[in-house]
Amino acid sequence: MTGKAYQTLRKFRLRTTLVIPFVLQIMGAVGIVGFISFQTGRSAVNDLASQLRNEVTNRIQQKLTDYLDTPLLINQLNAQATAIEELEITATDAVLRRFWSQIQLFPSANYISFGSITGDYLSIDRLEENDTLRIVIANADTNNDMHIYSTDTNGDRNEQVQIIPNYDPRIRPWYQVAVDNRAAAWSQVHTYFTDSMLAINHSQPLYDANGDLLGVLTNNLGLAEIGDFLRDLQISETGHAFLLEHSGEIIASSTLQQPFRVNDDGVERLVATESDDPLLQTTVNQLQQQFGTLSTIRTAQQLNFPVGGERQFVQVTPLSDNPALNWLIVVVIPEEDFMGKINANTRNTLILCLGALGLAILLGILTSRWITRPILRISHASDELAQGDLAQQVASSAILEINTLASSFNSMAGQLKDSFTALEQKNEELRLAEENYRSIFENALEGIFQSSPSGRFISVNSALAKIYGYDSPEEMIEQVTDIGQQLYVDPEQRTKFRQLLANQGTVKEFEYRCYCKDRSVIWTQIDARAVKDSNGDLLYYEGIVQDITDRKRREDELKRQLKELKIEIDQKKREDEVATLTTSSYFQEVQQEISEVNLDEFWS
Repeated sequence: MTGKAYQTLRKFRLRTTLVIPFVLQIMGAVGIVGFISFQTGRSAVNDLASQLRNEVTNRIQQKLTDYLDTPLLINQLNAQATAIEELEITATDAVLRRFWSQIQLFPSANYISFGSITGDYLSIDRLEENDTLRIVIANADTNNDMHIYSTDTNGDRNEQVQIIPNYDPRIRPWYQVAVDNRAAAWSQVHTYFTDSMLAINHSQPLYDANGDLLGVLTNNLGLAEIGDFLRDLQISETGHAFLLEHSGEIIASSTLQQPFRVNDDGVERLVATESDDPLLQTTVNQLQQQFGTLSTIRTAQQLNFPVGGERQFVQVTPLSDNPALNWLIVVVIPEEDFMGKINANTRNTLILCLGALGLAILLGILTSRWITRPILRISHASDELAQGDLAQQVASSAILEINTLASSFNSMAGQLKDSFTALEQKNEELRLAEENYRSIFENALEGIFQSSPSGRFISVNSALAKIYGYDSPEEMIEQVTDIGQQLYVDPEQRTKFRQLLANQGTVKEFEYRCYCKDRSVIWTQIDARAVKDSNGDLLYYEGIVQDITDRKRREDELKRQLKELKIEIDQKKREDEVATLTTSSYFQEVQQEISEVNLDEFWS
């Protein structure tokens, strides 16, 4: 592609120049505002999701704290009553009456029980399906079978509803964990002995004054209530919460009705990674990938990851109030719960922006046509003017600025026509002046030159070329590339010449010896000046050169003659002085005395 074609491609029509920037500005402004709005909304969503996760987690923590504090309080009250002999733990009726009163005060307690070192078992149970209370006894009187009785409103036994043979509390997990720890402790999550439901016990061992074990007080909590609480918890439109053990087994879930399955072998607890709930399964898998194992999670963590192509806000928090229970609270909130309205608003904004853009393009095209028509007329007239047709006039326009431009163009066209006529006259005058200058330059008897500060001739006339023995000015300009080295016999004279010009601006009658083309030496005299621009920067030197070789030769001859004449004058002067001296009376007297002296006598 040629340079001209490339330049043509880079040019734009005025209509395009008016419309495209206008459209780009609208697109840029709307895009930037929309992007900032979307990002701000997303940032606000992240903050809101973080706050909501914290709030939901705190509510679950509070619920679990209240729920788990109940069995601790009941066991502590009964242990204190036994210690101060307020309660005789072996008195069956007194123990059952106390348990009856307590379970009515604490609706979350499922059963309050005592298992003795001898294998006796006393308990008040609460049926979760109808909230009725039952008395449960297993001792020597029942042949160690568990007898379950319904009760009346006063807590007295009614009819026997069930018998479970061979019940020994000492082999139950809740009993063993207290004995093994020799202190109050939580049991592992287990199933009810009589029902297929998950539960957990808080157990406290009782010792007599001698430190001998009497038995274990235990308080049972069914975990179904926690699941009900999670399902009723208002998290977000589709948010979920889970309660897990470090092993990954599910304690309670807002998405599962039962965190276990019943099969032929009994009750099997569900592991989160094997759950049919994809959200629960993917969440736990992500946590294990992030932390290795769930047991390494010791502080609250907030994560974001996709599940099924949808971003999820996740918070996992250890149950801090009961570190003995290795439970994790997991809250999952889909981003779509927050971004739904934002995405809808973004779509509406996009549609409105596209509509505004289309309307802007249409208005831009119409406006550009209205503006460009009179400008195109001016452009056409300018082209004709450039072609030499100076008789151009442009019609007025309804647009004030363009009308002013048209008036200015008409005025300019008239002035240009007048100026063109005057310019032709000036050009003719300049041509004549240039011819006169050229004639003077070429026919001058003195050498005329222009040279650069670097030491090259810019222009020389025929007389200068002749002085230095060159056949033509062009030959001299071409061959002399360093004036100081090629022409000056004494190069330091060139340095002195330039210093004088730098200090004074002009040099008058500067004489120096120089080489001709054939390396013969001549004397020249130069009158020159330094030519500078408006900023005072040196442009070039120009001046007149004369060949003064003959004059210098005559001066040298005259000097020689004067020197010889001076010698002759000095010789004659000495002879006159000697003659004057020998003819003086003094000299005669001295000579007479010397002649009369007897030398032999003088020396003896």
